[in-house]
Amino acid sequence: MIKNFFRTEHAKLREMTFTEKRQYIWEYYKLHIFGFLIFAFLVGSLLNAWIFNPRPQEYLYVVWMSGRVSIEQLSTLSEELNVIVEDPEREIVAVASYALTGDIQIDSALRTRFIALFQIGSLDVFMSTREGLLEEILPEGFIQPVNEIMYELSNINPTLYAQLSERLLTVTFFEGVEGLELKDFGAISMTGSPLLESVGINTNDLYLSMVITSSNYHRIAKALEVFFA
Repeated sequence: MIKNFFRTEHAKLREMTFTEKRQYIWEYYKLHIFGFLIFAFLVGSLLNAWIFNPRPQEYLYVVWMSGRVSIEQLSTLSEELNVIVEDPEREIVAVASYALTGDIQIDSALRTRFIALFQIGSLDVFMSTREGLLEEILPEGFIQPVNEIMYELSNINPTLYAQLSERLLTVTFFEGVEGLELKDFGAISMTGSPLLESVGINTNDLYLSMVITSSNYHRIAKALEVFFA
């Protein structure tokens, strides 16, 4: 059937002039042409996104929750931290603000995105004030102790480890019946970070804590080296 179809079409086209062929093809096959072009565009876009120019993956994801900062400041911070990535062509350090803006729609979108990324384990560290840490992040069970980060830091930079050991904030991770409590080091003070201050960010009340779903201890330790270089 298909063979007969092509034979018939070929016979028709052979008897037509060039102009007639063009008009005939456009009249009867324009939908097919449009369909093919759309299909080719979609395939090309997918190949470009997946193979030729894939979107950079987050080597480390920093959740900013310490008040408002400009997009330019966060972008500069991201660029400075990118020195720790292993493959600059395919990896980045993402720094994104999730601080509430007061706009209902924007804040709703921020919460939705945060929960989605948290659930798939894409987030690594929080940057927040002490109050934000103790009253918002910690009660929701979003963080884990920073001991593993400090262990990695002790291996790669003993001097910085000694300095930051004096900056650890003890928090109560669990408070149960009969007065039982589980306390541990829950955050690191970022006061005086040369990198943050160079970007124009006030560090007087700024703490780094680790997202409970992350296991990128070594990467965070490397980032701390850049923060305090």
